[in-house]
Amino acid sequence: MRTDRIEKIINSMRQHNMDQMVISDPSTIFYLTGKFVASGARLFALCLDTQGACTFFINSLQTDYAPLAEGAEIVWYTDSDDSIQILAKKIRTGGTVGIDKNWPSSFLLRLMAAADAKYVLNSGIIDYIRMVKDDGEIQLMRETQAVNEKVISEMFQYVSPELTEQKHHRMLHEMYCAHGADGYNIIGVVAYGKSCGYAHHKPDGTTPVAGDCIMIDAGARLNGYRSDMTRTVFYKSVSDEMRNIYEVVKEAQLTAMDAIKPGMRFCDIDKIGRDIITKYGYGEYFTHRIGHNIGIDGHEFPDVGGANTMEVLPNMTFSVEPGIYIPNLGGVRIEDLVAVTENGYECLNKMSKDLRII
Repeated sequence: MRTDRIEKIINSMRQHNMDQMVISDPSTIFYLTGKFVASGARLFALCLDTQGACTFFINSLQTDYAPLAEGAEIVWYTDSDDSIQILAKKIRTGGTVGIDKNWPSSFLLRLMAAADAKYVLNSGIIDYIRMVKDDGEIQLMRETQAVNEKVISEMFQYVSPELTEQKHHRMLHEMYCAHGADGYNIIGVVAYGKSCGYAHHKPDGTTPVAGDCIMIDAGARLNGYRSDMTRTVFYKSVSDEMRNIYEVVKEAQLTAMDAIKPGMRFCDIDKIGRDIITKYGYGEYFTHRIGHNIGIDGHEFPDVGGANTMEVLPNMTFSVEPGIYIPNLGGVRIEDLVAVTENGYECLNKMSKDLRII
């Protein structure tokens, strides 16, 4: 277990007057133990206590999870037991208990009925700790992004008149596996031509024709950490209008990235990129925030958007991905990941952003 990270959480719990915390989110469990869990319908939880107790609740069918709890107490239960009643015995009467924001209500409501305590979201603690990466995490993200770039670069090589978006999208899994990734973001975008006019197009039976934009947005997972990148290229030729759109998006991204440094507000990063796109008359076609934080999860707290007045901190990692999407014409998105440094940022991507015709 990562006792240093657990101690950080417990210290923050004390500062927030939280007596205990029930953690079940697989990504946070990985952050604290180095192992992902898949408990399905069964309860898997870690209960932290400001008095120092660290207790795992694990079903007896899942003995392979025992090593991740090294140094902590394990409470085993069977399918014949009421796991929530067992967990409830550890909850301090009248205390304040932090709960994962994604914990199923089928567990939470039963615990609330079984143990008399004040239940609050633990997001204000977990999210704030996870959003600032350590140097080891950033190195893992560099490695993951390197794999991602290889795959996306190869993906463009397979574009042909017979290849549908759906078939192209299905190739992602095999290619990530071939490059040693643990997994990939199954919601990735593979879009051709007019499909690129929608920011989150679902791949369909569309095949490419000359002049089409080809957009691929995907991310790998390696050693537990995510990558994410979008590149848009053009098939055989590019119109003057789409060339202009591409250069506008590229300018917006580079200008926004160049402004990144500690103390800059996330909303200002979004505004800088958005103002560039608006200046050229495409503001209404930039339909989403400019980015999102990333780490163990593909999308983490906080957003990089116009409503977020938080300031950027060193060792935060997030995407910068402006786009222009024009229905019935096409679209362009360019996405890179950055790690914030003491004086600016490091771009975790190495792939060129210059306009490319394949």
